[in-house]
Amino acid sequence: MATSQAVPDEVTRIIQEMDREFERNVEAKDANALVAAFYAEDAQVFPPGQPVVSGQTEIRQLWGGFLPILSHLALHTTRIEASGNLAYGSGTYEMSLTPPEAPPIEDSGKYVVVYRRQADGSYKVVADIFNSSRSEA
Repeated sequence: MATSQAVPDEVTRIIQEMDREFERNVEAKDANALVAAFYAEDAQVFPPGQPVVSGQTEIRQLWGGFLPILSHLALHTTRIEASGNLAYGSGTYEMSLTPPEAPPIEDSGKYVVVYRRQADGSYKVVADIFNSSRSEA
């Protein structure tokens, strides 16, 4: 078993910057920019209560349908690990939803995001899973 090594500051900085860019694209309700900046061509998203969504086209459709009611999102990546060309971040989120003709919803939850270094040295997400921490009554 390999010993744990410190994550390079560059990887931590890149992932933190990607989190802020994700939040900006959510606020702008720009699914095209969000997907282009964040997800690899072969990425998969594992949304709660739904089938796996694969590839940028399907992911763009997922976010395009969700962004209109997502009024706020804050990401708090608390752990980042890296090995070779892969890295992952895990943390918590808070979000506010404003569905039409329904009361606003406040949610908080957790996520794990797996990143792969691209040929140009950047990172893109290859797997994104998130779910609510709310208990349903």
